Amino acid sequence: MLCKTVLPLLSEYFDGVLDADAAIQVSQHLDQCLGCRREYKSLCSLHAKLSSFNRIPAPEYLNHLVQHRISEMKRDTWRSRIRNELELRWSRIRTTEGMWYVTRALGTIMTTLFFLLISSTISPQYIEANPRTIERSILTPYYHQQVGQSLLMKLGLIPPEAPKKRTAPIKPAINDLYLLQFAQNNSQEGKEENMAVVTEIDQSGAPKIQNVLEYPEDRDLLNNFTEMISSARCRPASKDGETVPSHMVLLYNHISVSD
Repeated sequence: MLCKTVLPLLSEYFDGVLDADAAIQVSQHLDQCLGCRREYKSLCSLHAKLSSFNRIPAPEYLNHLVQHRISEMKRDTWRSRIRNELELRWSRIRTTEGMWYVTRALGTIMTTLFFLLISSTISPQYIEANPRTIERSILTPYYHQQVGQSLLMKLGLIPPEAPKKRTAPIKPAINDLYLLQFAQNNSQEGKEENMAVVTEIDQSGAPKIQNVLEYPEDRDLLNNFTEMISSARCRPASKDGETVPSHMVLLYNHISVSD
């Protein structure tokens, strides 16, 4: 055993109240440790000095006080226990728990005021809808988004958005000169050709053939058209003033007419 474990047990070891195993371990430690053995001898010397003193008799009133307390404990009923418990509870409320109740009451009041403020700042949102679909329109995600943005703007958390000026969408277009020059370079007398392609136009106006709807009989015609499209520039489509990717269908028909 260690010294820090033995020292608290010296008094019990001296009184002989330790169990057998603990007493044997303490005895073995005292045989090996000089410091703990010196502490144990000091304890024995102090006990011997205290035993040599004459005992002081207890005062007369102490016996009467003990008897009075015993009689009161016998007369204690359930009513007195309830009264004592209530008095203890009330004393705790007035001292240690008073601040907790005050804090809880203030929290309830502030929460009520907060919800009243929110309900007074929210303005109803009206959405035009058909009578058959009015219930669905109210529960759409767009409605919830509009309500949330309106609430944040009312509370001053986000600045109000400036109304966006909506412009009519512009469709993509290609200059007619590209098609006219292609038709002049690839027209053949006495031969009819039909071709239809779908072109994809990005935001910069660069076209690219995405799909061929109708193949011509002369595959060189399709190759020449592909080269023309790769070198051409188109007007991209726009929506609300911003260019967007789009598609355009180009048709080529060559019909020969003879007298």
